[in-house]
Amino acid sequence: MSMKTSPAERAAIKQFGNELKRLRCLSDMSQKELGDRIGVSKQQVGAIERGVRRPSKQFAELADTVLERKGRLQNLWPGARQTQPWWLQEFVDLEAKAQVRYEFQPQAVPGLLQTKDYASALVEAAFPPLLQDEKDQVVTARFERQEILKRETPTPPLSLFVVDEAVLHRPVGGVEVMKAQMRALLDAARNPRVQIQVLPIARGAHSAMNGPLVILNMAHAESLVYVEIPGSGQVISDPDVVANCVEQFGDLRSVSLSPAESLSFIASLGGEGT
Repeated sequence: MSMKTSPAERAAIKQFGNELKRLRCLSDMSQKELGDRIGVSKQQVGAIERGVRRPSKQFAELADTVLERKGRLQNLWPGARQTQPWWLQEFVDLEAKAQVRYEFQPQAVPGLLQTKDYASALVEAAFPPLLQDEKDQVVTARFERQEILKRETPTPPLSLFVVDEAVLHRPVGGVEVMKAQMRALLDAARNPRVQIQVLPIARGAHSAMNGPLVILNMAHAESLVYVEIPGSGQVISDPDVVANCVEQFGDLRSVSLSPAESLSFIASLGGEGT
């Protein structure tokens, strides 16, 4: 694989290979059998599964047909221009259908509430560094996600945010960017479907010290949790995990400032009258 391939592209190629291997094994098919039916060698199938060879679009289409996966591999094909990273797409699709959304963020303003300048500053700080078109793609995708809070039909999800106070003091992008971000938070909170609470630093240790937390309440009383680490993310449906996270979020809300107190605090940091 060319060294000019970006980190995001390499990750996508690796993901495609892992999924190809998983689906092939589920179909109880050897690399040779799959290769014979597609018209390529066993070695080529193996190289694609190991993530050392980029699959062609035709390979993805043929593998989809042979393995009867109805577009799964075509959607994962590294050449497909998606606005979201492959590991985030499943969550984004579910997020758009959620009825209630809970989010705790200890490090940054939640993506659904970020201004363009704030989001751009975060992307600039990414490591490994992104190419300019990748930066643009990430920011564009983030703003596309924000549409779920502004749409009229279907009704936007009830969105409850808890943000650590430290997030509001971290000068991402500089003083002016942060002032604009504070104003954006106040504007967002005018939406009756959005509630923002600030968790004061003075509260000390709390139940979610291990990182951010996102919970989605779906139709039919189903709830899901989304967890993310650098370069990857996962949607969890295990009832015990979900129940624990719901309790954690309730605890976070109980030790945070009330919504009214939180907005007053945000305004004091430059969100209003500046």
